[in-house]
Amino acid sequence: MNVKRNNNSSGSVTYGNNVLRSIIRLAAQEISGVESVCGRGVRFYVTGDVVDADVYIEVNSEVSCSDIAYKVQDNIKKSVETMTDYKMGVININIISVKFLKH
Repeated sequence: MNVKRNNNSSGSVTYGNNVLRSIIRLAAQEISGVESVCGRGVRFYVTGDVVDADVYIEVNSEVSCSDIAYKVQDNIKKSVETMTDYKMGVININIISVKFLKH
């Protein structure tokens, strides 16, 4: 399924679902402390020009979960809104596991 966005009278832009999913996944992985985006860890829903997302991540044990969640939300918002003409709505960050690093 593709998400179609009409820009103006000169034409339209169509984004494949994998494009939005990739932007969201990469934005989450860019944050230091995020070990991985788990499995099919990105779900999103488009309503008009607003994207709501659920992201499932694994973090390392040396970071604050709340700080990481905020940073991931902020980076996803900036990335999607910079790279597409969508606005981000709700961004739910679900930390499903913590990876303990060996010292």
